[in-house]
Amino acid sequence: MITTVTLNAAVDKIYTVAGFGLNAVHRIEGGLTVPGGKGVNAARVIRTLGEPVRATGFVAGHTGRLLTDGLSAEGVSVDFIEAAHGETRLAITVLDPSAHTQTELIESGPTIGPLELAALRRKITTLAADSAWVVFSGSLPPGCPPDLYAELCTLAKARGARVALDASGEALRLGLRGKPDLVKPNEVEAAHFAGIDATRPDAAEAAAAQLLEAGAQLAVISLGARGALAVTRDARYRVRLPHADIVSALGSGDAMVAGLVTGAAAGLELPAMLRQGAACGTAAALHAMAGRIELQDVKRLEQGITVTLL
Repeated sequence: MITTVTLNAAVDKIYTVAGFGLNAVHRIEGGLTVPGGKGVNAARVIRTLGEPVRATGFVAGHTGRLLTDGLSAEGVSVDFIEAAHGETRLAITVLDPSAHTQTELIESGPTIGPLELAALRRKITTLAADSAWVVFSGSLPPGCPPDLYAELCTLAKARGARVALDASGEALRLGLRGKPDLVKPNEVEAAHFAGIDATRPDAAEAAAAQLLEAGAQLAVISLGARGALAVTRDARYRVRLPHADIVSALGSGDAMVAGLVTGAAAGLELPAMLRQGAACGTAAALHAMAGRIELQDVKRLEQGITVTLL
């Protein structure tokens, strides 16, 4: 069992608008409305890969019910905590295929109070006991202490689970105090954490070293179309990707995390685990819907991915 934790979940509304521009009226036909948030996206991929998964975190109000009902309909087990006030946020994405742009409008989410935080601590303690991995993903909603991820990582590890953290900014910096088994920032997030220029040729390696020093056991830094860099205390690996016709990068990093932890739960060695993670991330980028992958795409992409020991 893998448990994903999304503290600031969302309902994603995804529109494709050719020629999208400011100060203009765009009439939209269709679009996608789906459960979202980084951990929710990861749960969707984990289920597609065939691993038992459940999703937890906070939801609120009408949009919260839309999220849990929708995720249940997809076959993902849900065990969310309902916040007393507010609404689960909306996250609106506009894809413009003609300009190759992706514009996101994201609400802040409900404010979480002391009672909900206490319920979350109890929930993590309970669910971690039968989880091979607990995946903590995304931003912290209003009302959460900035070091919450460190506390939750510690609780989950005390119950025997391995822990992945996919966060950025202060949530990542303080979350590393919980010594997660895996962190997966992108290159901009990693450089920001390390306080270095992301355009430096050695930015990813320098940031990875700092992530390990701060508490991570494995740092995987995604580099977009250039692949990824993975670093442990004993080894460094460079992951390179085949060409792919990208539709949207939305949720690609979440899919990569899902592939990594599913591979780890299956006992894959690190190179094979990295290959699966990279294939899942790329497969997700072939679709507008975050967290959607096709197994045949994953298998095909794995054949073209190289993992090199540096």
